[in-house]
Amino acid sequence: MRRNQVALPETDSPPPARSAATSPIKRLAAAVAVAAAGGSGILNLLSLLGGPAPAENPRWLWRVLPFDFVGLSRSLTLLLGFILILTALHLASGKRRALQLAAGLAGASGIIHLIRMELPELLSSSAIIALLLWARDRFTAGSGRPVLWPAARRALIALAVPFLYGVGGFWLLEPHEFGRNFHWWDAIGRTARLLVFLDDKTLLPRTAYAAWFLDSITLILLASFLYACLILFRPAAYHFRLNPVEQDRAAAIAEHYGRSAQDYFKHYPDKSYFFSKSGRAFIAYRVAGNFAIALGDPVGPEGELAEIIGDFAGYCRERGWGVAFHQVFPYRLSMYRALGFRRLKIGDDALVDLHSFSLSGSAAKEFRNTVNRLKRYGYRVERFDAPIDRVRMEELQKVSEAWLTLPRHRERRFTLGKFDQDYVRSTTVYAALDGHGHVAAFLNLVPSYCRGLATVDLMRRHPNSPNGIMDFLFTEVFLNLKARGYSQFSLGMVPLAQHSEGEGLTTAERLLRRLLDRAPWLFRTGTLQRFKAKYASRWEARYSMYRNPLDLPKLAFALRRVSELEHVKEPA
Repeated sequence: MRRNQVALPETDSPPPARSAATSPIKRLAAAVAVAAAGGSGILNLLSLLGGPAPAENPRWLWRVLPFDFVGLSRSLTLLLGFILILTALHLASGKRRALQLAAGLAGASGIIHLIRMELPELLSSSAIIALLLWARDRFTAGSGRPVLWPAARRALIALAVPFLYGVGGFWLLEPHEFGRNFHWWDAIGRTARLLVFLDDKTLLPRTAYAAWFLDSITLILLASFLYACLILFRPAAYHFRLNPVEQDRAAAIAEHYGRSAQDYFKHYPDKSYFFSKSGRAFIAYRVAGNFAIALGDPVGPEGELAEIIGDFAGYCRERGWGVAFHQVFPYRLSMYRALGFRRLKIGDDALVDLHSFSLSGSAAKEFRNTVNRLKRYGYRVERFDAPIDRVRMEELQKVSEAWLTLPRHRERRFTLGKFDQDYVRSTTVYAALDGHGHVAAFLNLVPSYCRGLATVDLMRRHPNSPNGIMDFLFTEVFLNLKARGYSQFSLGMVPLAQHSEGEGLTTAERLLRRLLDRAPWLFRTGTLQRFKAKYASRWEARYSMYRNPLDLPKLAFALRRVSELEHVKEPA
């Protein structure tokens, strides 16, 4: 694929490090604020659900948990209690908007204590506000910015549902439920009073159904407000759009600093890009399910990689996204650990030593027999360098489409390429041809940015091709590349393989291995593993780096989503 030449910044000085709020005292202050909000919410709810009455609670308890809304209408106390608990949960996640809401609720509670002349409780509310403001740099996780009209529309819907329910209910109720018949204008007024939490002393239920109806209006209103709060706290939305300028910048950096074939797919047109402040390093990523997955390690000068990882993690946190780095190389593990990441071994890359590969000797008897048999049948392997002509490309595409009809065969993205004529035409292709010159199988090579290393991406065969056609193709390719001076060939990663142990297993790795032993049918990688193991001279581990064990299910879900993307929006 041709790209415009992009000049890289020439500065060699590392950018200044970004400060992080790591003070234990501030972490403690943030934890106190979370506990105060959550505990106050529970205490407010207990006052309504048969728990201790306010007078029965020790006064010191309200001084420690100062968000006191008991004494207001029961519905308003119920609503604020739930909002406090929800706010505490988002405070614990470091949400900046939760900080603002908690400070506002503490201020409202302080005004109530001031009106009641409760000085200790007022001081406690003020102290919570001061703690939140002092530790505000602990709350950096962002939320989606509400767009005015959609936000207003959701608010109107949230209020319309309980309003219409209440009006319709009052109007349709039988007179004996409340001892009166509600006309439509009366139903509107009664519902409006309930929705603004005004007590109506004349609204006295005479049956159990009438009492339930009043409670149901409160519950629906509560659900509507909780929905509005969830919209308020939702993570920032991610919208992918192909940016050719950023893609060219990433390709130029990879050309200068790339170290593996994986770096080629980091500027493949299905990625978003995060650049360092110097502009000399980048991270390729996608987001799915509010979880950002970066492909492998950053690309750029070695001295900038740790900083860009930290900056990218902060960038994701500010948007409310989880973050992980997928298919990380083992020699970079210590850098991620220092930044608070955990590791999970996800597979092994199969590497062939081309210097020692040969068809001579008893160990290569099987390969030698396959090659001799297919050559007798008239098969041969040819190399096609870019750009590949249109007729040959159409034949390769037919083989690929036939291969996709086989069970469990499908296109993948993100860590691999897919069959796209523009992409395949720009790479080197080796094809196994029959006696009539028709393609029976093929593979393509991608740039590896590492001298002496060749890397395969797509490898596909026609379902009607003879047995052993892929062994024939790979054997001939290895010998051809060896003659061209290559020293290694990467067959790509085998997911969940256990060939290289490396360091001791982590807890997550032990659990994953136990799951594989108990339920091997969940991950069907045996055929791929056996095929690559026939050739591999050594194996190199690959890892996913994540922050929290609770992130692992999100990582698995997001990886599945980004690997199966089919449509990429073109630039406007």
